[in-house]
Order: sequence, then structure tokens, then C-alpha cells
Amino acid sequence: MNLDELKTAWNSESTNDVRIPSKIKQLGQAKHPLDKLKRKMKNEWYMQIIAILFLLFFPQVMHIHPSLYIIYYTSYALLVIISVYYLSLFRLFYNKINDYTADTKDSLLEIYYELKINIERYHAFGFLLLPVALVAIALYVNTIKLERGESFPAESHSDIISFIILTLVVSFTFILSILAWTKYIYGPYVKQLKKILDELKEEELKENEFNINHSNENIQKDGRQ
Repeated sequence: MNLDELKTAWNSESTNDVRIPSKIKQLGQAKHPLDKLKRKMKNEWYMQIIAILFLLFFPQVMHIHPSLYIIYYTSYALLVIISVYYLSLFRLFYNKINDYTADTKDSLLEIYYELKINIERYHAFGFLLLPVALVAIALYVNTIKLERGESFPAESHSDIISFIILTLVVSFTFILSILAWTKYIYGPYVKQLKKILDELKEEELKENEFNINHSNENIQKDGRQ
């Protein structure tokens, strides 16, 4: 039953027989967290676009050796392809939130699950960018070696161990940062929507119980007649 049908039922029945459904209010309450979510998503959209553009000039900013440009821009091209795919899905989800009309529980439930899927997409997107980040770090380290007249493959045993440890630390920090960021950005809205959906579920159970009791009362009245 959508919002219009609920209003029609209220207007067409006796005030003694129809209980005002609080789900109308609860569905409307969902718009507040969704409006805040939209603002954060919009800001994040622009931040990611700016970050991608900034990475275009990473070799120049970090003074990467020109001979390594081809390696960096090959990995950058991969980053752009992944980013275009993710940002397209990100935009579709944003538009779906923007079109939310607060008229049915099903539409809110759909957005709730879409939000959870979008969080998993965000994780996958971030994890796919990790190799690109490691390549950038390796190129920066190699640039320092080249400036010293050293060759990156001809590393000492201690340098290799240090590089492996650095790679593990960066990877671990990168993954934890992505998980913490999505929890900070999206976590509160997942909880708020879940709370509203739980309230709607409880309201539906009460409404069904009310309808059953109301039907039993009518049957008893008909029996006495």
C-alpha cells in the first residue's frame, strides 16, 4: 500500500474503524538521512574527480624519473578505466536517492540494499586501486635510486626486506583506511535506514493485527445480526 492508498483508506472509512498509519510519518523521516547522504555523495564525487586529475600530474609533482613515465601512465590508464566504471555506478545510485519520493516501504528497502551494495563497490574500487598505489611508490623509490646512480633491481638483501615491509605496511594501512572511511561516511545512514525499516516492519505487524481484530469484530457483529 502506497501513500496515496493509505490516504484514500483514511478518508473513505469511519474514524472509528481506521487507525492512522504512522508509516506515513516514518517514510517521510527517511528523507532526512537520505538528503544528508546525497550531500556527502555529491562532495565525494567531486573529490574523487579532483583526485584523479591530480594523479595525472603525479610524476611531475613527485619528480619521477622521465624514463619511468610509461610505467606510471600505463597504471594510470588502468586507474581511469576502473574509476569511470565505478563513478558511473556511483552516479546511478545518487540519482536513485534523488528520485526517492517516500511513498512506499519497498522503495526505501531498495535504497537500503543499494546503499549496502554501493559500500561493497567502494571497497572493491579501493582494493583495485591498491596495485596502482604500490606501483607509484615503487616508481618513486626507483627514482631515488636512479638519482643516486643505483639500479633498482640490484638491491641489497636488507633493501629488499625493507621494501617488502613497506609494501605490506602500505597495503594494510590502505585497506584499513578504505574500510574506516566507508564506515565513517556511510555507516550512520545504513543504521538510520535500518532503524526506520525496523519501525515500519513493527508498524505493519501492528496494522495486520489491527486488521485481523477489526475483521473478527465485524464477523461477530454479522453473527449477532
